[in-house]
Formats: sequence, C-alpha cells, structure tokens
Amino acid sequence: MSNALAAHPVLAERAEQIGAMVTRSLEMSIFKQAERDLQESGEAQSLIAELQQKQAAGAEVDAVLDRLEGLDVVRHFSAAQQGLSEVIEHVTKILTATLSGRLDIVLEQEGGCCSSCPSTGCDGVSGSAGCTGSASSCSA
Repeated sequence: MSNALAAHPVLAERAEQIGAMVTRSLEMSIFKQAERDLQESGEAQSLIAELQQKQAAGAEVDAVLDRLEGLDVVRHFSAAQQGLSEVIEHVTKILTATLSGRLDIVLEQEGGCCSSCPSTGCDGVSGSAGCTGSASSCSA
C-alpha cells in the first residue's frame, strides 16, 4: 500500500471493496472462463506460438493472425475481455467524474440526467435517480 493510502485507511478499504466487487462480477467470471478455454485450446496455443516465432523473426504474420482470430475460443476470449474492460472503464469514469465534481457527465452518457441539469442532479442529490433526462424536469 502506498504512503498516501496508508494515511487514509478508509479510502484504501473502499478501493479494495471496489476491486473485490469487480473481481466477483459476472464479466470477470466470463473472462476467467474464456481465458481458461483459450489456454486449454491446443490449436489456439499452437497458433500463438507460431505467431510469436514469426514476429521474432520479422516474418509476415497476417495469415497466422487470420487463422487465430477465426477460432471461436479466441473470439469468445476477445468478447469477454471487452466486457470486463467496459466494467473497469465504467468504474474509472465514475471515479473520475466524482473527483472532478462532474457526475452529471456520467449520467448523461448513460441516458440519465441531461446536460442542463446541475451537477448534483435534478433533485439536488448527487447521482440523482430522479432525473427524467429532460431539461424541464430539473428543479434546480
């Protein structure tokens, strides 16, 4: 733990809780299974080894990449990786928006509060669930 977090044990605890929640998410479970499937696929592992050899030799890799990307196990892994990445990106956006006092931006991107609402949301509460997404619904 860094010195900055050591001085703020509650902050460190909350960060660990967020990390644990992401670790327990459905997206993480799907990713871990897809990763195991990829590691257990002899065909995929063979193509990965061939790809690495060709890259090290400076040889053309497009044909190997095409074969690799054509495997179901690789497509599933890529989709699982993208799903997990989206969860992590969403958490990061919320943290960034919260730190900058702009939670309204996150809500707007998700089809929630409109940009004309104050940053505290339509009912004056941060992260307001009361916003209908229209400027006329803002009470502030």
